[in-house]
Amino acid sequence: MKKNDIVTLQIEDLNNLGYGVAHINGKTVFISGAVDGDTVKCKIIKDCGTYFIGKAEELITPSEFRIAPECKVCSQCGGCAYAQITYTHERDIKKGTVISAFRKAGLPDTDIADVTNDGNTSFYRNKAIIPIGYSDKLGFFSGFYAPKTHRIIPADTCLLHKKIFTDITDLIKSVMYEDKKLYLTSDGLPVIKSLYFRAAENNDTELTLILEEEKRIATESLCEAVVAKFPNVKTVLTNLNPGDISTVLSHDFKLIYGDGHIYDTLCGARLKITPASFYQVNRNMAELLYKKGAELINVGENETVCDLYCGIGSIGLSVFRGHKLTGIEVVESAVECAKENAAENNVVADYYCGDAGDVIEKKNLTFDAVVLDPPRKGCTPELINYLCDKKKIKKILYISCNPATLARDAKQMLSLGYEMTKVYPYDLFPRTGHVECVTCFTLK
Repeated sequence: MKKNDIVTLQIEDLNNLGYGVAHINGKTVFISGAVDGDTVKCKIIKDCGTYFIGKAEELITPSEFRIAPECKVCSQCGGCAYAQITYTHERDIKKGTVISAFRKAGLPDTDIADVTNDGNTSFYRNKAIIPIGYSDKLGFFSGFYAPKTHRIIPADTCLLHKKIFTDITDLIKSVMYEDKKLYLTSDGLPVIKSLYFRAAENNDTELTLILEEEKRIATESLCEAVVAKFPNVKTVLTNLNPGDISTVLSHDFKLIYGDGHIYDTLCGARLKITPASFYQVNRNMAELLYKKGAELINVGENETVCDLYCGIGSIGLSVFRGHKLTGIEVVESAVECAKENAAENNVVADYYCGDAGDVIEKKNLTFDAVVLDPPRKGCTPELINYLCDKKKIKKILYISCNPATLARDAKQMLSLGYEMTKVYPYDLFPRTGHVECVTCFTLK
C-alpha cells in the first residue's frame, strides 16, 4: 500500500477524533468521513509507518449507525467527532472508551455504568472562542480553525454553543464591515482576531475581544454597538494576543465595560466567573455530575472536605458547602475568586494557593474526604502516594475528564489499599470525543 492507492475497506471502529478504523496488510488505517459499520472505498493519503491515514472516497454500504449530520462543516472543523452517528451509538462508544481505558491499565473487571446525559445534545456550551477572518470575497467572516492549523473554516453558526453567541457575532461582523479601514490592520488582518464568550444559564454574557492590534477607537465603538443591542452582555474586555500562536489568550486583559465578570448558579451556589476562570462548559450536566459525586462520597455531617484543584470553588461550594470545607489551587487568581464565591454564598471555607502537599504540611491540615478534579494529565504519582499512603485519606472522590489517566491513577490507588466504586461516565460534551467520569475510592 502506498499514497493515493484506492482500496475497499470494512470500517471496524470509530475513534474519539471521528476517524473510522480499519485494517489492511496488518496495519491500521484511520479514515476520515467513515463510521463503524460502513463499507467504503478509501484513498490512502499518508503512510505514517506503523499506520495509514485515509479518506473515504465512496460510501458503498452505509452503517446502521450513520445519520446525516446537521452541521455542514463538521467534517472540516473537526469539532464534532460523532456528528455522523446516532446519539445512542455515541453513548455506547463512549462507554466503550472508558472500558478500554481500564482494560489497558490492567483493570479489566472494573464496573462501568452506562453513560449519563440529560437528553440535550445541542446549544449546551456556555463558552466559545470564535475566530474572525477577512477576505475581499467574504468580507469579515467567522468560523472555526481547521484541526492543527490557523486556517478558519467559515461557519455562520455552531450547533453546540449558545445561540446568543451567534447573534452577537453576526452583529460584530456587520459593524466591522461598515468601517473596514477601522477594523483592519495595515497588513489586512482583522483588528479583532477572535471573540471569546462565556455565558450563564440566564444568558448573562461575558465578551472578550481578542486583538491582533490595540486600537481603542475600534474596540470601544464595537463595545457600544454590542451593549446597545444585547443587554445580556454584562461585561466586555479586550485581550491583546497578536500573531499566529498556539495560545488563544495572553495575560493582557483590559476591562472596557461592566465589572469584568458574570455570575452563574450551580446546584444553588452563586459563582463568579471571570474570563480566566475554569468553569464547566455544560452547566446542566455539571450539576448532575457533581450531585452524583456527592452521593458516592457520602460525606458525614461532621466530616471535613478538601477540594484539590478547586479552581473558583465550584465543586466544593456547589455540593459540600454544608461541611467544613478547604480548597487548594495553584492559580492565585482562581483562589481569590474562590474566596469571593465562598463569601457570596455565606460559606465559611479556607482557600490556599500552592502545591497540595506543601500546603497541607505547612498548615498541618487533616481531612476525612478529598475531592480530585485534575486536568487531562491526571494526578502525579507523588500526590497519590501522599494522599493514599502517607495521609491515608478515608475517602477520595475523583472526577476526571480523561478516562485513560483516571484508569492509570485508579490502578495506583487500588495498589495502596483502596476500594473503588462503579465508574460513572457523564457526557458533558455531546457530539465530541470527550467524556467525563466520576468514581470514589475508600480506604479499606
